[in-house]
Amino acid sequence: MVGSGPPFHKTRMKDLKRESLASTLLGDFSKKLVTNTFFNLLGRSWSFLVSLLLTPYILSHLNVGDFGAWVLFAIFTYSFNLLDLGLGSSFVKYISAYHTYDDYDRVNKVIFSGLAFYSLFGVLLTIVGLFIGHPLLQLFRIANASEVYFLVLLTCAVTNIGAMFLSVFKGIQRMDTSNSIEIRMSVVNVLGTIIFLEAGLGMFGLALNSLINAILTLILTAFTLRRVVPRVSFGWNFDAALLREMFAYGAKISVSKIGGLICFQADKLIVSRVLGLAAVSFYEVSSRLTSFMRAVPLVMLSALIPATSELGARNDREKILRTYLLVSKYVAMVTVALVAFLVLEAGSVVRLWLGKTFDQSAFLIQILAIGYGVNVLGGPASQMGAGVGRPEFDMRSTILLSIVNPVASLLLVRKFGAPGAAAGTSLALIAAAIYLLVTFHRNYIETPVWAVLRDIHARPILSAILACFAVVGFHHIVPGVLALADIRYLIPIKLAADLAIFLPGYIVLLVAFRQVSVIDWNNFLWLIAFGLDFLRHPFRERVKIYR
Repeated sequence: MVGSGPPFHKTRMKDLKRESLASTLLGDFSKKLVTNTFFNLLGRSWSFLVSLLLTPYILSHLNVGDFGAWVLFAIFTYSFNLLDLGLGSSFVKYISAYHTYDDYDRVNKVIFSGLAFYSLFGVLLTIVGLFIGHPLLQLFRIANASEVYFLVLLTCAVTNIGAMFLSVFKGIQRMDTSNSIEIRMSVVNVLGTIIFLEAGLGMFGLALNSLINAILTLILTAFTLRRVVPRVSFGWNFDAALLREMFAYGAKISVSKIGGLICFQADKLIVSRVLGLAAVSFYEVSSRLTSFMRAVPLVMLSALIPATSELGARNDREKILRTYLLVSKYVAMVTVALVAFLVLEAGSVVRLWLGKTFDQSAFLIQILAIGYGVNVLGGPASQMGAGVGRPEFDMRSTILLSIVNPVASLLLVRKFGAPGAAAGTSLALIAAAIYLLVTFHRNYIETPVWAVLRDIHARPILSAILACFAVVGFHHIVPGVLALADIRYLIPIKLAADLAIFLPGYIVLLVAFRQVSVIDWNNFLWLIAFGLDFLRHPFRERVKIYR
């Protein structure tokens, strides 16, 4: 495997852990990683804002049944795209590896071979999708939506090709360009959504808007790719052997993605089948808000696969391990804080977002937030494994997840309703994350996982629990703060007051428990200095980093 490297002696690994947790960021490599993470954060933040604003708008134009059906169509879109035998999962890895050595002959073969496959795949997907459409819609109680379903199939076929072109930018670590394209197309999506819903087209309008956006994204991405990377060619460069190699790698990643689909979407399908489409709407609200929370720390991981692929191609195992430990530490501190605060404020947040109609979603948010948070804590191991050509760790944990989640959700939803489905999902996520960390450390890091759980995860969790108690104590001392949650436009004041207690308390406790050190402060100052310099001279810094 690329970058798997020789076994590391355990004593050396202990030394590396001490050095990694007490070392500054990794020079030029860090600049590229931080810059790509910044652009991913920018793109993801914009996506969050759009979704936060569009969700109540869409709900105001669709009834809860139609909104639930639209949620299921989105799941169908993602599901159909996973039928590519794992090819889509391999583009970033292979393009990154070939770009490291400036091998554009191989890069062009990757692109054209993928283009040829997805063109044929799109045709077959549409034909087979139409064949199974009627029983599929009946299974999930979706009525009078055959035209919407057809548009969804066409959107899937086009989206795959656009996503492939977009993965080239991610593979060469040009997250600035990939996020720029996504932000521009999201603006078009917002405008289209408003136009079609105001025209009274409902779900059909949303589906038509999605198809138009997929086509425009494909055109814009292909044009930008030729402009930014002139050495890329769309001419005949088919390589069957390379395609088979990519399938072999991508198949392992696709298992993880299928598991992700089962974990993060199957619960909604189960809720639809058992409780009906209206229940899906309430469940989707909780899932969507929790996904926003989960996506924030995932942005910190989004640049790791191409970055570690580059390190793996250079056989720099020591730097890979340093990066893993440092990223794990910072992801844990951010994730635990987000989970704790969302669990504490779930009722206030959902009422501020959608009003009292969706108050029942708050309990679902609290259940899902815990499972989603634990899932993120395993993210560094998952992303690092994929980046160095060892995706089997994530694949195996995903298989476990794929088995436990639907079984647990189906058993619990019949007894406890939607909260049962949420509990089944969270339990499955926790079990799979623990298994991933144990196997990754045993077979790649070659040290017991307990040390990481103790040194990286335990102290943020304890700090967050104590900070939550501080907020609860604040509510007892100043009971008027809780009353603010009853008035929607005053909820931001309550959230700000609670955050003013929670965040300083959390940080002070991290320092007191020695989770945050002087070295981390130096890393933070370096990050601020680099960010300010980047903002003052963005073009110059981008040229220096991406050259």
